Parts: sequence; structure tokens; C-alpha cells
Amino acid sequence: MEMTNRQKQAMTTKRKLLYTAYELIREEGYPALTIRRLCEKSGVSTGAFYHHYSSKEDLIAQGFASYDEGLSEFLNSYHEKDPVKAVRHIVLSLNQYIFDNGAQFAKELYISQLSIRDNYITKKSRSYYQAVLGFVRQAVDEGLITPPAQTMDSGHGSIPMDPEEITDFLLRVGRGTILDWCLHDYTYDLMEQSAKDLDFILNQLTAGSL
Repeated sequence: MEMTNRQKQAMTTKRKLLYTAYELIREEGYPALTIRRLCEKSGVSTGAFYHHYSSKEDLIAQGFASYDEGLSEFLNSYHEKDPVKAVRHIVLSLNQYIFDNGAQFAKELYISQLSIRDNYITKKSRSYYQAVLGFVRQAVDEGLITPPAQTMDSGHGSIPMDPEEITDFLLRVGRGTILDWCLHDYTYDLMEQSAKDLDFILNQLTAGSL
């Protein structure tokens, strides 16, 4: 369904606020970010800000939702035939999004997710999660990914992981690399390490055919 003009305007305003917040965090640091400063720089009224967000913490917490909106638009014209390569591209694209917006953004984004009960990052309804899951299912169906066996709760016998469990595992690897980068005070190249970590796992799942 096509968005109305009002919905398009709301999305434009939200993105303007979010990207201006990213810019201010990179330039001045998160503690210096105030709603007044944000509204002045973005040209958005304070009333409009509070129409969309309850606080600056709420704004930052929406960072993943903004990424998902962009991903959905990208996938409309994405035609990668190899589902394993598609999984790799999508998982690394989120880490690239985090990296491009700076270390302070990564830190505050994860702090915001850890401080709220209903965090967005792990929702399985996310377009990000559903996109990876869809390509994982395709890869399994085409025999490109061999689901690893996992021990049953009883301790007797094993069963193969299903596509959803494989997706959960891959996304934990992606999140884990970002958190480790933060814990190491951003001293290594996030994207280089993200690619190494993800490729190691994908090579295990594809018998080294990546």
C-alpha cells in the first residue's frame, strides 16, 4: 500500500531528526546532545520532535528501525541469486550502518536497547530478521547450507537446527562483533572483523563453499 503524503512527511521528519542526531553525536558526543540543539540544527520544531519521540533516548533507540526502513527499500530492487551471499550482504550491511554512524552512536544505541524491556533489536518481526531468515530458508532448501546437528534436551540423540535457529545464531554473531568492538574501545576495524567472523561461520555451514 502506498504511503499517504502525511506518512511520507512524518518519515522524512523522523529521518531528519535521527540523522542530525547521528551527526551531533559524532561531532560533539552524546552527552552534549540536547533536544533543543537537535531541533535547531535539523530545522524541526520541538513540538514536532515530541510528536514522534518521547526523549532523545527514544530517538536513538529507533536507530535500528530506520535501518530496517532503508533495508526494505533496498530489497525491493535486490536480485542476488545466491542466498548465502545475500545473507552475508545483509548481516554485514547492519554492521556497516553502525560503523558509519560512529563509535558513540554504537555505544548509545546498544545502551538504549539494554535499558528498555521491549527492545527492538531482537524482534523477529523486523524486516532485517525476516530478510535473513528468508534467504537462510532458501539456502537450506537448495542444499547450500547444511543445518548443523544439535544435542536434544534429553541428552540422547541430535536433531538438525531449523532455519530460524540458524538465523538466530548468525545474528548473534553479528551483534557479538559489534559489542566486542565497543568493549575493546573501538581499537580494531569493525568491518574487517565482522567479515572474518561471519565468513568463518558461513564456511562451516556451507562446507567451505562460500
